[in-house]
Amino acid sequence: METEKTYKVANDECISCHACVEVAGNNFKMGSDEIAFVIKQPENDIEIEQCEEALDICPVGAILHKDIAAEQIGREPVIATSNIKKTIDQYPFLKEVLLEFSNKFDKLLNPIVYNKLARFVTFNDASRVTGISVCEILHVINKALGTMDELQIIAPDCIKYDEGENILDFSQPITWDETDERYIYNIDTLGELTEKISKLPPQGNIVIISVSNPLELVKIAKGLDFFVNVEKNREYRISIINPKSEARVPDSDWKERKGKFDKLDVRDMQTDPFDVIFKKAYNIPENDGFILIQRFEPLPLINMLSEMGFEYLTEYKSANEVWVYFYKTPREGKIVSHAKAEIVIQSATPVAYPVIMRLLQSDAIQKNVVIKELRVWEETEKHLAWIVNGKADISFSAVITSVKLKDADIKIPAIFVWDNFVILTRYQAHDLIDIRGKKIHTPLFEEAPPAKITKYLIKASGLNPDDFEFIYGKPFGRPEEIYADFVSGIADTVILREPEASYAIKIMQDRGENISIISYNELWNKINPGFGSFPNAGIVFKGTTFRNNPELSALFLVELKNAIDWVNNHQKKAAQLSYDMMRQPTDRIELFLNRVNFKYVSGEELMKKVKSYFDILIKEGMIETEISESFYDIFRT
Repeated sequence: METEKTYKVANDECISCHACVEVAGNNFKMGSDEIAFVIKQPENDIEIEQCEEALDICPVGAILHKDIAAEQIGREPVIATSNIKKTIDQYPFLKEVLLEFSNKFDKLLNPIVYNKLARFVTFNDASRVTGISVCEILHVINKALGTMDELQIIAPDCIKYDEGENILDFSQPITWDETDERYIYNIDTLGELTEKISKLPPQGNIVIISVSNPLELVKIAKGLDFFVNVEKNREYRISIINPKSEARVPDSDWKERKGKFDKLDVRDMQTDPFDVIFKKAYNIPENDGFILIQRFEPLPLINMLSEMGFEYLTEYKSANEVWVYFYKTPREGKIVSHAKAEIVIQSATPVAYPVIMRLLQSDAIQKNVVIKELRVWEETEKHLAWIVNGKADISFSAVITSVKLKDADIKIPAIFVWDNFVILTRYQAHDLIDIRGKKIHTPLFEEAPPAKITKYLIKASGLNPDDFEFIYGKPFGRPEEIYADFVSGIADTVILREPEASYAIKIMQDRGENISIISYNELWNKINPGFGSFPNAGIVFKGTTFRNNPELSALFLVELKNAIDWVNNHQKKAAQLSYDMMRQPTDRIELFLNRVNFKYVSGEELMKKVKSYFDILIKEGMIETEISESFYDIFRT
C-alpha cells in the first residue's frame, strides 16, 4: 500500500442502500440500525480500490475520506484500560464492530447493563465479562480504527490492568459455612440481589449462580467489606458473607467422612486440569476436602498441595482409576513457618511443561518454596499481562517476547528451549519453494513473530513473500486449532511449534499417512551459515524477586538445569509425568521429547547467542522497536 487511506460513514447521511457492502464487503457492514459503518480500514491495494468504488457509488455521498494528516496528530490506539463508554461515544461504529466480532458482547452492550456500568467499565472488564482475551478485543478494535501500528508500538503496555480491576482474580477461599439457598443472577434480579447483599447480617451468607460475569455484584460486596469467593466453571458461583471471626476445630477423623467430599474427575478433561485443580484446592474450606480422580497418582501435585496444608490418602480403584482424597487442615493453633518464600509461577509455552513438572518435584524447591499459584495459560498472550503487572514471580516465556518487555523490570538469566518451529505439509515438500501458492495456516496474526520470521526466510531464500498465502485465525491463529485442522485434513500446509508439531506427526505416522517436515532451524542456517540453534524460550524472573531473593533465584536456576538434564535422559518417565499438563497420550509426548531441543544456556554464551539473534531480527525488520545496549542486561545474571 503506497499511501494510507482511511474512510468513515456519515451516519446522518446513510440511507441504508447497502451499495458499499456489495462492493467492499471486507471493509463495510450494515449495523443493526441499518446504517452502514466501517468494520475495518483497508489493508491492501485491492481493498483500497474497493473502498474507493464504494465512495464513488454511494448515492448520497455518505462515505468520506478521513483527514489523515489531522487525525494522526496525537492519534492513540484503544488499550485495555480505555473506558468503553468514552471509546464508543468517540467511535459509535465500534459498537457494531464488537457485536459483529462476537455475540458475547450482546449482554455487555445491552442498554440496561451498559448504562449502569458505563462509569467504570474498561476493555479489561469486557475481557473478563466475555471471556475473550483482551489482546483479541484490542486487535479487532484497533484494526477497525486503523491504529494497529500504534498498538504494536506500545505492546505489551497496552494490556496493563487498570487500578482495582483484579477483584475477581483475588477471590478468597471459603472459610465459612454456606446457606443451602441459591439465587440466580441476571439483569432482572440485579436490584433484588443488591438489596439482599447490603442487608446481610453478621455471619449472614448468600450464594449466587450466574452465567455472566458477576463483576458488579463483587464490587458491591467488596465495597461493604464483605468476604467474597468466586468460582468459574460452566458458570460463575459467588459466595458472599458478612464476616465474623470464628475458630475452627481440627477434625482428626476426616478419613471417616472422606467419601462425602466433592469429586473432581479430570481423566477425560480436554483442557489442562492444573488450573482447575489448584482453584479447587484454594477454594476448599478448612476442615473440608475434595476427591481428585485421575488415571495415576499425581505425585508433583500431591507434593504441592501438601505444602499448602493438605493431608491426603490415595486409593487405587483400577488400573486407570486412582482416587486421591485431599483434606485441608485448619490453621488455628498451628505454627506457620515463615521461612519459605511464596512464589507465583506461570507458563504460556507448552514446550516447557515436562521441565516444569520435573522442577516442581525438586526436594530443594519443596523445602524452600511455597507455590502460591501455578497458572498455565492456553491463550499465550494472557501471560504477558501477568509479567507486565508483576503478578508472576517466575514465568516461562518466549525469548522474542523480551523485546516487548524491554521497559519492564525482569530478568531472563537462562534459555533452555531452542528452535521449536516447523512447517508440515500433507504433500511432498522439501523447501519453501514447494509450498509457494499454498494456503499456509499460521499461528497468531500477521504482525506476530511466526509470520514475520517465515516471510524473512522466504525473502532470504530468493523468493517473493507475496507469492505465499498466509491464513490467520479470527482474530488469532491458535496452535491447537491449526494442529487439529491439519490432522483432520482441513489444512494441508501449517506452521506449528512444539509440542503440537510432534502430536500431528505422531497421529499421521500412526495412520500411515506421509507428510513432509520443513525445519526452521535448517532454513535459518542455510541463510545464516554456522548460526546453530536459535533461542526460543526461557525462564523469566520478576526483577524484585530476582534481586531480593538471590539465594532462591540461584536455587531455581540450579534445579531448572537439573530438571532439563533429567528430562533429556528419562524421556519415557518424563512423558508419563507430563500427561497431567499436556493431556495427550504418552507416546505423542515421548515423540515430542525426542524431537525437542532442551539445552540450558546462561552467562556469556547466552549473551553472545541472544545478541547475534536479535541483530538479525533487527537488521531484517522483524523487530521494529529500537534496542539499546542496556536491553541485554536482562539476560545477565
